[in-house]
Amino acid sequence: MEMGAASFLLCQDNMREFLTLKDFFLEYKWRYVLGIIWVLIVDSLQLVTPRLLGIFTDELLSAQPDTGTLHLYIFIILAAAAGIAFFRYLWRLYIIGTSRLLEKHLREKLFDHLQGLSTRFYLKRKTGDLMAHITNDITAVRTSLGFSVVMLIDSIFVSAAAVIIMFVTADIRLTLLALIPFPLLAIAFQKLGKRVYRRFLSLQGAFADMTGVVQENITASRVVKAFALEEKMKESFEESSRKYVEENFALYKLWGLYNPLIYLFSITTFIIVLLYGGNLVMQGEISIGDFVAFNGYLALLTWPMLAFGWVINISQRGRASMERINRLLQTMPEITDHPSAPGGSGYNDDQTPGQNGSSDSRHHSSPSLSFTNPQVPGSTPEGDIVFENVTFRYEKDQLPVLDKLNLTFAYGKINGITGRTGSGKSTLFYLILRLFDPDEGTILVNNIPLKQVPLKSWRKKLGYVPQDNFIFSTTIAENIAFAYPDASLAEIKNAAKLAALDEEIEAFPEGYETMVGERGITLSGGQQQRLALARVLLLNPPFLLIDDAFSSVDVYTEEAIINNLRQISRDTTIIIITHRIKSLQLADKIMVLDDGKMSEEGSHEELLAQEGFYSEIFSQQAWERL
Repeated sequence: MEMGAASFLLCQDNMREFLTLKDFFLEYKWRYVLGIIWVLIVDSLQLVTPRLLGIFTDELLSAQPDTGTLHLYIFIILAAAAGIAFFRYLWRLYIIGTSRLLEKHLREKLFDHLQGLSTRFYLKRKTGDLMAHITNDITAVRTSLGFSVVMLIDSIFVSAAAVIIMFVTADIRLTLLALIPFPLLAIAFQKLGKRVYRRFLSLQGAFADMTGVVQENITASRVVKAFALEEKMKESFEESSRKYVEENFALYKLWGLYNPLIYLFSITTFIIVLLYGGNLVMQGEISIGDFVAFNGYLALLTWPMLAFGWVINISQRGRASMERINRLLQTMPEITDHPSAPGGSGYNDDQTPGQNGSSDSRHHSSPSLSFTNPQVPGSTPEGDIVFENVTFRYEKDQLPVLDKLNLTFAYGKINGITGRTGSGKSTLFYLILRLFDPDEGTILVNNIPLKQVPLKSWRKKLGYVPQDNFIFSTTIAENIAFAYPDASLAEIKNAAKLAALDEEIEAFPEGYETMVGERGITLSGGQQQRLALARVLLLNPPFLLIDDAFSSVDVYTEEAIINNLRQISRDTTIIIITHRIKSLQLADKIMVLDDGKMSEEGSHEELLAQEGFYSEIFSQQAWERL
């Protein structure tokens, strides 16, 4: 009884951490209810068996045992065993099966939440730690809400029922003596449970650190090999692995106490029962059958003790993991839709092209380079992107990266940006993408504050080619069509042609079906950059942002790409960040940033005439080309 009460209190204490899963429990409550019913049936059949054995023993030892009665009891015992096997299968199907559905639900919930978190969150969290949440933590929660539920029901029902039956059917003095160790065991388990919880939190932290080291080492494998740092990385991994093992040992030193304690208390109880119960049998106060039945029920109490120890260990692990997951789920994204953001016509990109019998209005003028835009309908708001007195810091205590910046990216034009390293060029794109919001000032698109444009709708209108591209380990065609999987081969080829990559792809033995290695390792740096550009151009976005994405491309190829882009600039606002002045000559307007402020602005000729930073870099690069 004490064990069951302790289990119930433990369950109440843990439920606070699992309130996050309330919607799942409501949806699948009947699966859990039916599973618990099957568990109770199994427990009830197990409780009948000792009594049947006691009656069978008394009948067997009687002066004239009835063979028919003995056969009946054997049949009933076998039927009970068959029932236990059948209903045990059912509770596994309903409870353990539902815990697998819970694992899927929680993993998807966590993944969706991670997808919505802002960029600043990822600047402060390691990938390994996030992976540990999706793997180890979710597994621990699933286990605690699967087998742990069964063990909890067992420990409460079987211990309570066995004790009641022992009080009703056996000598009360023998029952009281047999139960003396149980309150002490329950107290010991409660104290150990709290320490297991704290240890498992530390263990999961150590696992996250170790996963982070592995992830970084694999991702940077080429850099590690290039600098011959394999031994250093090995030492780093061994250190994190050692800490993980130490935390495991610390946890299992506690967990290792459970079974010895249970064994000690069980042996103590059986010694009490053998000494005192045997004396009662010799004195004729109870029958041998009653003594056999009593020992059967006492043996049944050993299982709840084992189950309770197991429940404490697993539930405290699940509670610790759920706390870690809850902290992540409670992290809110910084960048969200403004309350005044409209959701009606003109801002919703969920419409598919060609609805109402009309085709998509966005086509390139050149037939050889034209393709249909799969995502962005003609209702897209178009216009200049304007920065008004924009100030931005990555951290509040840092100097501003952009300081009261005023500039305009002209609609339907090629806008060039250059400047010294660290002048805030890439940060401009982060603000346009709304990966961050400015601390001060306003960004307007077509005279509409960017914050008032629905976030998802706005990002669908942007084509962003970053400095560091990600190439998937699949075919070139599938990489280009990543965001538009229904694209035809002709559309894919058109995009590759715009990116000045088509001839090189055709030169491969398998052409567009050529497989590239992980992260595009079989392609050159310039080919990777142009493939990433083709991927974006396939979508024909109204706003195209290219962030120094031609650093691995020769200047003549870059010039050819920009010439191709001029063919689509009437329908697309193009913004290019580059350090190559020769390529910027083709831009309609060029802006030069310095310490987060606009230092120069104008056409190529106008900037040369100003004889400032732009003119200086142009002269320097002209000499380098000689």
